[in-house]
Amino acid sequence: MKFTVILHAVLSAASVQARPDLTPADKLLPAARRSSLRRRLNTLLPHNSEDNSPRELKYDSNWAGAVLTGAGYRTVTGTIAVPTMKLPPGANSSVLHAVSAWVGIDGERDCPNAILQAGVDMFMNHSIPSYWAWIEWFPSHIQYLPMSIRPGDAVTLNVTAPTLDSAVFSLTNHRTGQRDVARLTGQAPLLCGFNAEWIVQDFWASDGVPLPDFGSVPFISAQFATDSGVVGGVEDARLDGVKERADGSPVIQCFKTSWEGVMCVFQNATNP
Repeated sequence: MKFTVILHAVLSAASVQARPDLTPADKLLPAARRSSLRRRLNTLLPHNSEDNSPRELKYDSNWAGAVLTGAGYRTVTGTIAVPTMKLPPGANSSVLHAVSAWVGIDGERDCPNAILQAGVDMFMNHSIPSYWAWIEWFPSHIQYLPMSIRPGDAVTLNVTAPTLDSAVFSLTNHRTGQRDVARLTGQAPLLCGFNAEWIVQDFWASDGVPLPDFGSVPFISAQFATDSGVVGGVEDARLDGVKERADGSPVIQCFKTSWEGVMCVFQNATNP
């Protein structure tokens, strides 16, 4: 049985008004895009036994960021700075471009059937940017939240799994003061608690959707907690980048900025 509650807590009534820049057609765009986003396991690049080294950047086909592998992960949190997007040089402005930044639990090889996620999708459609907060217990459908987001906002993303079939999501926009909380129970497939993740996702390999030039996406206060009370950051996390170009050059590079900080940077083809 599934039960969902979404609570909106805001500092001002203006924060919960419908976004005036959206039309019904705009609202269909993310739902249509999300229908096939999660082909992660079909596009994983082979890794070797050194995958979990925190010292060396590994390359993936669509996930960039920091990944911890262990046991008992129950909370993952991080604050992103929402980037200003633009089209890369030579890009077709009539083509949809997209990128997503999220935090999550599970989804790697040892627990491939479920992912607990909270994030922000970023789209450029006909050169017009839009930003959408969302939550998901994959493979269930995504839920988009009525949160106003614009470039420069600091948005805190938090996922907690009190049990392996339940979740609490919390997303806070520090500019507007809006905080959305959602709860799920009775979910399936079950989580494993094997991975904690801070990810910038590229949809080219899975969906053929190119990246916008997002500059950089920093995760700050990137922390986890386990069911045994261990709390930590990303100092021991594996770093992933993304390669999608024919010449094998990276399109997203990531590096650690502190024990609880990760920065993922778009690599322009003309200035890698």
